[in-house]
Amino acid sequence: MITTEDVLNMNFYKKEKFTGSYKGMRYRIEKSSADDSDIFLVYIWPGPYNFASTEDNLKTSATFPFTPDGKQQAVDWMNEQWTARKDEWRTL
Repeated sequence: MITTEDVLNMNFYKKEKFTGSYKGMRYRIEKSSADDSDIFLVYIWPGPYNFASTEDNLKTSATFPFTPDGKQQAVDWMNEQWTARKDEWRTL
């Protein structure tokens, strides 16, 4: 399972996007803004290709508050998606 330690610390997202993968599920986490609030914007998609090379219809996204709790919610959501949609992820 993905852990909060796997997705780095909060300060990283103030300057960079983070990408990773877990057993065939690729993900990207970035800081964004919505309604004048900072948020985590999280995308998941099936591997093996990177974000730019994957068709938009294969990507799923969700948003979470840009807080430590929001980071945990993002990790929980990615783990739930991986478990619920195991058949979609290509195991490498």
